[in-house]
Amino acid sequence: MTGSGLNAALLADAVRDDRPDVADVALEVGASAARLGVPLHEVLDHVERAYAGREPSFEATRAAVLSWAEWALILHVDISCEDPLTTLATPAYVRSRLAEIYRGAERDGRQVPDTSALVVVELPREPEGHELERSLRSLDVAEAMRAVFAGDETVAQVSPRRFAALVGRDRADAVAMRLLRILLDRALGDRPQARLWVEELPPTSGGVAHVLAGLAE
Repeated sequence: MTGSGLNAALLADAVRDDRPDVADVALEVGASAARLGVPLHEVLDHVERAYAGREPSFEATRAAVLSWAEWALILHVDISCEDPLTTLATPAYVRSRLAEIYRGAERDGRQVPDTSALVVVELPREPEGHELERSLRSLDVAEAMRAVFAGDETVAQVSPRRFAALVGRDRADAVAMRLLRILLDRALGDRPQARLWVEELPPTSGGVAHVLAGLAE
């Protein structure tokens, strides 16, 4: 492992000096490696090298592995739920929210299309720009959508050009759509107008994948 966010010699020093905090140092090595996206097998290589040909201790190996796994899980959850730059929800999180909604509707004897809908914004195709420009444009769209849907609605980016807000059916009314149109036009300035529509949800959860796949195209 070329780096773990710590001096690579720290663990080796702790092992060589037979210090009582070897497991604590290994804990930091595992956590730092996970935060940097270093794979687990490289963490194990790092621990093995620290023991200079001797069998690594169970305590140090366990500390490094468990710390790496804990941080990797935290980071995975963060990534799968929200884009770190735009703070928009990811498609994976939208699928999870919809699954909850369908389970609740089945329990309560309701139909999801009567209670929920997706408000979709599609940006026009433009020449490929800088990644930062696209991210800033996404932030503009997110700000407009959250201004209209300021409650517990889920606002997500489902493709590079499409955004969706999972809202209560009564919130996807003409007033909300007109306000969203005004805010989008203001945010996008001289760019071509964004397309805006209400995507009806299927009667059963089996059709959700098809809807989301279509939006992701």
